[in-house]
Formats: sequence, structure tokens, C-alpha cells
Amino acid sequence: MPIEVEVKYRVDDLEEIEYQLMEWGAKLVEMVIQRDHYYNHPARDFAKTDEALRIREEGTEVYLTYKGAKFNEKSKTRKEIEIKITNNEQMSEILISLGFRKALVVSKERKIYLLDNIHWSLDLVDSLGSYIELEKIVSSKEKVDPTLEEIFHAVEKMGLKPKENIAKSYLELILEKE
Repeated sequence: MPIEVEVKYRVDDLEEIEYQLMEWGAKLVEMVIQRDHYYNHPARDFAKTDEALRIREEGTEVYLTYKGAKFNEKSKTRKEIEIKITNNEQMSEILISLGFRKALVVSKERKIYLLDNIHWSLDLVDSLGSYIELEKIVSSKEKVDPTLEEIFHAVEKMGLKPKENIAKSYLELILEKE
């Protein structure tokens, strides 16, 4: 079961973080525009169960992603299952036919850097502003805590405070703002 160990921070200056990453030898993996179409389950409230279902458009690629409830309050660590699909309109039609409801679309510009096997996403999120996410995929629950400590060490090196981590998704932040 793939587990996404992830932390997020609101930042004022993405360029400063990008410059620091390049100074440390981080490699630019990709620059993308992502549009995440979120769906609500017909029989349970994902806001209460802390789950998410989305269709992500990323350039010419499209993915269906399920995210399970977060493992803890100090990060966004959770089970993640993602599959590539070929047609977002047909997938959306299947979900709607099954009773799912469209919730919201979250759009962002993202630059992804790789440093010490940690993915650093520098995000400019429509209607929210600038954020960074640090992420690493692990294969078991036993690896979550050591990986989270590794990520928090990287965060401290960047001059951020681990406890200021935002454990909410962009969807949750946008819904709170509205």
C-alpha cells in the first residue's frame, strides 16, 4: 500500500526557496499546471471521513486519485491510490452516474524539485497564494515516522518550523476561505 508522507507550508517567496534548492543541488523534475476536479461520495461525507477523490489534469496526462484519511494531525500523511486514465470527461461521467457529485476545482502552477529523495513542490494556487509541499512515498506504516522526521529536518534546514506545517489540503483551505 503506497503511503504519501507529506507536509505543507504557506510561504511568502517561492523564488527565495527555489534559489535555495538550486544552491543545494536540487534537480528540477518538472513544471506543470494542475487542475484537480474533486468529487463528493453519494453516501458519506468526505469532509468528515477525511478522504478525497479527484481527477487531476496535468498537461496531457490525467489521473484518478483516491486519498484515505490522514494518519496523524502533524502532517498530511495518508494512503494514496492513483491510476492513469485516458479520458477525464468519461471518468467524470462514470462518477456522476454512480452518484458522486462534483465539488470544486483546484488549479495551481507547480514546480517540482528533487533533493535527497524528497520531492519539493513549489505551488502557486489560484485564490490561495504560494505554498511548498515536501513529499515522499513509502511502502509501509513503519516507515512513516522516520520519513516524517527526515522531511521535518529538511524543512528546518530551509528555515521553516515543523510545527507550522498545514495539515489541510488545498481543497479544505479553499472551502474554509469561501
